[in-house]
Parts: sequence; structure tokens; C-alpha cells
Amino acid sequence: MGHTMVIAVPPTDLDRLDAHVDAHKTAETRWQATAEQQAGLLDLRGPALRAARARIRGERDRLREAGTHRVTRWRALAPALRAELDARGLLRAWEPIPDGAQQAGQNLGGTGPYAGAGYTARLCVTLPDALAVPLLRGVYWTNLPHVQALEAWGDRWGTDAASRRAAPDEALAERAQTAAQITTTGQILRAALHHTTNRTPLT
Repeated sequence: MGHTMVIAVPPTDLDRLDAHVDAHKTAETRWQATAEQQAGLLDLRGPALRAARARIRGERDRLREAGTHRVTRWRALAPALRAELDARGLLRAWEPIPDGAQQAGQNLGGTGPYAGAGYTARLCVTLPDALAVPLLRGVYWTNLPHVQALEAWGDRWGTDAASRRAAPDEALAERAQTAAQITTTGQILRAALHHTTNRTPLT
């Protein structure tokens, strides 16, 4: 089914990702031309031609699934994103996010989509459920204790700017420490993007 996400990223990283994808598209085009030549498509007609084309499409799809041809942004990001999720302990089964809950990655205390110097480009990517589900659910459930602590802090000291200014330094330090534990989906995707774009074009 998939889940479309938009995150703020450095423009150089986005340009490198798109160049990475373009290089894989070029490589796949060359592969397909070779496969069609070897199959002798120009000499085939009718059922034989359809069958040969189906075999080539099947092999093309297999190479895409294997990560040989990363011809979309999500396919280019998939290996690094999967590794990032695994390293953070998120690549496992999670309970669904409760209905009405705050969206994962936009939790209270998070930095939000525009934080970070130089994050002026927007990465739009549609992730398959195999990656989107552990990302969204994992971020939600691992953030939950910290989100609840921030809510408790707000209940005690207030949530508006004036209340925060009036809170004692110790309370502000406590809030900052708790907020620092929040992980956003954008942070994870930017880490995967950075890892992907700092590798050679066709790896």
C-alpha cells in the first residue's frame, strides 16, 4: 500500500540522491537493451514475443527487488533505511498506533520538519509498508514515554512561552533533556539519506 512522507533535507543530499537514482535508471535501460537483444525480440512474433517480454519484465522486477536496480527514491534509500531501523531496534513487529494519537515524528518536543540549518529542500518519498510500518510505529512507541513526560511537565509548568520562561532553570533543563530523547521520522530518514548519498553511485 505504501506511505508518502515529505521531510526537510539539505539540497545537496537530495541532488545526490536523484543523481543516484538517475544512474540506476541508465544502468537498467542498458541492461534491458542487452536483454532484449539477447532474446532476439526483433525476430519474434505473437506468443513467442509476448513470452520473451514477460520474462524480461520478470527479471527486471527481480533485479529491482534485489536492490540491483534502484530506480526510485525509495529503492535507493531502502538498504540504508533498513540498516538504520535495524540499528535503532525498530525493525520488528509493533502494535498499531492508537486511533487519534499524534502522528509519529511530529510528537510534542520534537524538532519539527523545518529544524536544522540548511534543510531547505523537500524529500517526497513513498515507502512500502515493509519500511513505513516499522518506521512510524517504532518511532511512536519508543517516543511515547518521553512524550508522556513532556505532557506531565506541561501540566505542571504550562505549555505556553511565558510559562516556560517563568519555570526554574532546573525544570527547563529537565524538559530539554526529555525533549532530546525524542526521535523523529525525519531524523531517521535524513540519516538514511546521508548514508546513501555518501556512497558511490551504483552501490
